[in-house]
Amino acid sequence: MRQSPLTNVLMKVFSSGFYRMHSGMLIFLFGTILCYCFFINTLGSVPIWAFTFWNLMITLSLVSSPVIMGSFFLAAFIYAVKSWQYITTQFDARSNEFLYHSVSSFNKWQQFKSWFYIQFSIFLPLVIYALFAVVIGFNFDHYIIPVTILLYLLALIILSVWIYIRHTNRLVNVDSQTLFIKLVKNWNKPFLLLFTFFVFDRLKITYLITKVISWCLIIGAFTIFSDIKDTTTVASLVLLMIVTAHFLLIYNDFRFNETYLYFSRNFPYSVVKLFLGFFLNYVILMLPEILWFVTNFGINSISLLLQGFSIMILFRSLLHWIGLNMKKYLIWIFILFNLVFVVILYRIAWLLPPLFIPLAYVAFKKNYLNKNLID
Repeated sequence: MRQSPLTNVLMKVFSSGFYRMHSGMLIFLFGTILCYCFFINTLGSVPIWAFTFWNLMITLSLVSSPVIMGSFFLAAFIYAVKSWQYITTQFDARSNEFLYHSVSSFNKWQQFKSWFYIQFSIFLPLVIYALFAVVIGFNFDHYIIPVTILLYLLALIILSVWIYIRHTNRLVNVDSQTLFIKLVKNWNKPFLLLFTFFVFDRLKITYLITKVISWCLIIGAFTIFSDIKDTTTVASLVLLMIVTAHFLLIYNDFRFNETYLYFSRNFPYSVVKLFLGFFLNYVILMLPEILWFVTNFGINSISLLLQGFSIMILFRSLLHWIGLNMKKYLIWIFILFNLVFVVILYRIAWLLPPLFIPLAYVAFKKNYLNKNLID
């Protein structure tokens, strides 16, 4: 069937662009799955039929367990929110202003069909996995949850289409201000904390999703490992996962400074002061997690939080060496995550702050004036 011109344009601008921009995240997840499978294979004592059976059971649990289904629903919703954020941001970009006139010239039904096709193509990985799970579920006489999964994905696609149609047909008010800007417009805004203001103004959805992931990690991990006496090791592992969940905010911190504050290199700020500015921003952004760790671990929370912030600052400083290259950045995060994971398992996590903080400072100092980072 021949696609409409509107669908072709939207496909090139949004669907292809979404996969290009988020390919690093997909590669990261795919690499994690490969490592998992490699780890299972290297056990040696597990026969092939048992390996196949247990991997089949992982998929079967999706269509038989309401808890696993709920986790899949949450992941699908987060994926949908990412697509909403990407498409609305790209639609408002100056280079895509022509779309306001082009899209709105079509009737609502034609817009619905085109946006449905775009969102379906973005959801294709989820749809393929859901169909695979449905086939397995039907073979094992599970019908309700598989059908619910398909209906849920369909509802998310339709909701996405409604958001896009509403966004593309609205009138643009260039003088409008967000509620946050109205509240803080009379506040003093320190230069080193500008990114924090930017997060609460422009990255609210990203910040909210990150906080939801953090609390799911805290609740889930301490529930699953409630019988383990060494809670400090569990806390270190949870903190590592929480810091890794903040990688997108860390990346946006660097992009914000390179895009909007590139001129600040001429300001009379010392390298040490700029380096400490990372710490101040992340303390505010991670305040909910900090309060939880202090409440539950008391004085021991100091060493735990130092470990977390040392990892976070190293993640941030690496960007001055890597630049705005998401794929390369995710590869390094994957490497560091597994390295720190092993360090924590060997109970030598106390080495992280004295090792990572100087390393982060050196990486920042040597690459801070690198002018090729945004090329």
